[in-house]
Amino acid sequence: MRTSVGAWCPRPLFVVWAVFSLVVGCSMPSTPEPSELASARAGAVIQDANFADSVFVSGLQGPTTMTFAPDGRLFVSEKNGSLRIVQNGQLLATPFLTLAVDTGNERGLMGVAFDPNFENNHYLYVYYTSVAGSIHNRVSRFTANGNVAVAGSELVLADLPTLDAANHNGGAVRFGLDGKLYVSVGENAVSSNSQSLNTPLGKLLRFNSDGSIPTDNPFYATATGLAKATWAMGLRNPFTFDVQPGTGTLFINDVGEGGWEEINRGQAGANYGWPMTEGYFTNRPGLTQPFFAYPHGSGTASGNCIAGGAFYNPPVSAFPSAYVGQYFFADYTNNWISRINPNTGANSLFATAVSGPVDLDVGPDGALYYLARGTGQVGRIAYTASLPPSIAQPPESTLVSVGGPATFTVSASGEPPLTYQWQRNGGNIAGATSTSYVLNAAQLADSGARFRVVVTNGLGSVTSAEAVLTVTSNKPPVATIAIPAAGATYIAATPMVFSGSASDLEDGALPPSAMTWNITFHHDTHTHPAMADTTGIASGSWPIPSIGESSANVWYRLRLTVRDSIGLTHTTYRDVHPVTVPLQVTSVPGGLQVLMDGRPFAAPHDTTGVVGVVRSVGVDSPQYANGRFWAFSSWSDGGAQSHTFTTPGSAATYTATFVETSGGSCYQIQSERSDKWLIVDTAGKVVAGSATQAGGQIFQLVPTGTRYKLKGSGDAFLAVVTNQLAMSANFSSGESFTQLPCGYGGRNRVGFQASVGSAPHWKETTPDGPIQSGDGGNGGACNAGDGGAWEGFYLEPVTCPDGSSGPVCGNGTVESGEQCDDGNTQSGDGCDAACRTETSGGAGCFRIQSERSDKWLTVDGAGKVAALGTTQASGEVFELVTSGAKYKLKGASGAFLAVVTDQLTASATLTTAEPFTRHDCGIHGGRNRYGFEASTGTARNWKEVTTGAPIQSGNGGNGGICNPTDGGSWEAFYLEPATCPAALR
Repeated sequence: MRTSVGAWCPRPLFVVWAVFSLVVGCSMPSTPEPSELASARAGAVIQDANFADSVFVSGLQGPTTMTFAPDGRLFVSEKNGSLRIVQNGQLLATPFLTLAVDTGNERGLMGVAFDPNFENNHYLYVYYTSVAGSIHNRVSRFTANGNVAVAGSELVLADLPTLDAANHNGGAVRFGLDGKLYVSVGENAVSSNSQSLNTPLGKLLRFNSDGSIPTDNPFYATATGLAKATWAMGLRNPFTFDVQPGTGTLFINDVGEGGWEEINRGQAGANYGWPMTEGYFTNRPGLTQPFFAYPHGSGTASGNCIAGGAFYNPPVSAFPSAYVGQYFFADYTNNWISRINPNTGANSLFATAVSGPVDLDVGPDGALYYLARGTGQVGRIAYTASLPPSIAQPPESTLVSVGGPATFTVSASGEPPLTYQWQRNGGNIAGATSTSYVLNAAQLADSGARFRVVVTNGLGSVTSAEAVLTVTSNKPPVATIAIPAAGATYIAATPMVFSGSASDLEDGALPPSAMTWNITFHHDTHTHPAMADTTGIASGSWPIPSIGESSANVWYRLRLTVRDSIGLTHTTYRDVHPVTVPLQVTSVPGGLQVLMDGRPFAAPHDTTGVVGVVRSVGVDSPQYANGRFWAFSSWSDGGAQSHTFTTPGSAATYTATFVETSGGSCYQIQSERSDKWLIVDTAGKVVAGSATQAGGQIFQLVPTGTRYKLKGSGDAFLAVVTNQLAMSANFSSGESFTQLPCGYGGRNRVGFQASVGSAPHWKETTPDGPIQSGDGGNGGACNAGDGGAWEGFYLEPVTCPDGSSGPVCGNGTVESGEQCDDGNTQSGDGCDAACRTETSGGAGCFRIQSERSDKWLTVDGAGKVAALGTTQASGEVFELVTSGAKYKLKGASGAFLAVVTDQLTASATLTTAEPFTRHDCGIHGGRNRYGFEASTGTARNWKEVTTGAPIQSGNGGNGGICNPTDGGSWEAFYLEPATCPAALR
């Protein structure tokens, strides 16, 4: 691939917009390499013709965020650690400060905020990836002295934990109307961090301006260390957020993973649910719904990376009144800006074709500014009604090789419509009437030509400065990548070794100083930064991380750009894909919930892994499923309940084994405040409504870590819904309560505390009304006589409704009323596969005869089940093992039946066996006649389609009723009781 572009005067080299990759956890969409390397206008297309876009400033390298100072200067942070100032529309050459930062992947300088009292104390705050000691993110305060920081003025406010992964850093800093400093922090690609109060990662933090932690933070008393600064939790990668002037409303933009981008309304104590959920959800008590979420995908109604947000509330509005108070937000990968009403949620598209917007801000002039990472520019969107045209960015002088294209672009604003007329050497160019003019094949005779443009609207016209074209006969250089070779693959935690060369027709072999390398990490349709631009080497290596993105739809793109002595360039690239393997996470018994990389899935869960990447598996324990409680026992790889593993070089299965448990003790609960017993009313609310213990609800206290979930009747669990105790959740979504001892006169008096809310303790605020909790309960100590304190409750032990109070299922003995499963589900041993006491109609052994051919089912040498036995004695003995209301069939070999390519095959285990529904077809010739139906397929009933061939099912059987003479119906079989052989006992 060749490109030939140079600069007439010194300016930054814009190699490719994807080179300046983003630090938000998602980057520009993967596209072919552009043929034009020069900078271009911001180019936003506004939906309302009365607005116009223009370039406010160019020349930024890897910009990440921007903030207006109270005096009107614009401060822009660059990923490389430079904090730049734009003053009077000019980018100052000297940075305000330059920090030593780690720039790998998504690290760097990411946030800046001004003290509310900046005009007097000159304090500003930054968030950056520090290399002091370990690599970690840091929040610091600096003192300004004009356009530079006071040397040595850094005051470190918070050093966040050492980084494992290089992505998901968050990084926005803002002051709230309460004068507190809010800081958004990503979970560092370890999703469990978001739900842990032992780490500040995955949170919105709240500090005093001196870095101390306010004691009124919602988790101050329950969190540890720096996590005491947590104001809200359950976030993945909150790269941007904003605070509305006047109201203090706080909107957090959280970059999503699997399918949704979120705007979350900031609330003290809120839990936004990552990694348990993203986007909108149902039946998740204790979690806070996003204010707005949009799905992943292409187009302007979807996106992949929310990366900018600003409330439009300037001191003096320059937009129509309909825009005042609206929240503007941007999607980085789909290049659009939208707006939403923070009260009603009504939203609409505002602008498209914005080149990688990473941040938005409202200027003191009332215009909307956006940071276009794709072009290294700040764009300005202004309401232009009744304004004459003005030139924001004139065309630039350009150097090209003979035969190559030369492009000139202008950025202008003013009341629409604007018209453009390009001129060459003072004369109009026919047909050149757009914002850009392209001379397709520049010749030597064109060298020295001067180009300008006249912009006109109904109020006047303006002529841009001239740009000069220089055409050279020199040819562009050629870049060649030798290593890695085409088709190379990688394994995580190993170095990517690279080498290459550069040659030029005029200069000969180019030295390493002419070579610039860059590595970009591609994930699905977008990119993450990996190795920043590195100049001056012909070879090197870069360590491929093992912690970070867990998806297998990834690869690395290595770029080499070379520049010759007069400024012509050429870029080539090499894609390196990963070595992947299939992974499965499952459970015994099947169907329980497992955690893969912190996200919940029903087992079995299949995924694909990149060899060498560190993943994590885990389970919650206990779990409640199918009317029973299950406690974690072990993982097949010997790991702890939650643990990491390195993706192996071959397919692997990780199995979590559970054992049945009693779940917990049962109690009736009495309110100390009213002396009544808790009941569940018809609305599902928990109230102190019974004057007698006999009328009280029985609650089962199920331990979950050091907390408890409370189970009521049936499968209902207790949750906090709109600050009231409600019996409305399942086990997974039920609230986990902390039980606090209150002590009292020999009775078991305790308090209950929810995990969320500023007043999370139970309290009967209104007699006979729902018990309050969350923000409706109270704080303090348990004291029924103190209206400002939380309440104690008496627990009276009772027998659980199912009668279980002694040994639980699995001890090998069937006690009265007890469920059981000793692992040996043979007829007569007292237990069946569903852990129930056997009855005469339960499991048993049988030989099975086909009504169609009148032969007995056998298992042939290939493990297929076919009607081949001519006598009953030659038939296979099958044990019918109950599985809920269905049956699994076990052959004499110990193998269970499954449907494999629509044929009955004895090849499964109890866990993987197919559960069949048994249908009663009636008595025929004095014998019981049954049909069997698989759980999947369009024709899933058993049928001997071809006599002597394997029995068909799934998509090979049939539907209808059991009738052997009807080819379109399924077949009936006779079951003859048989003695179970020793192998089945």
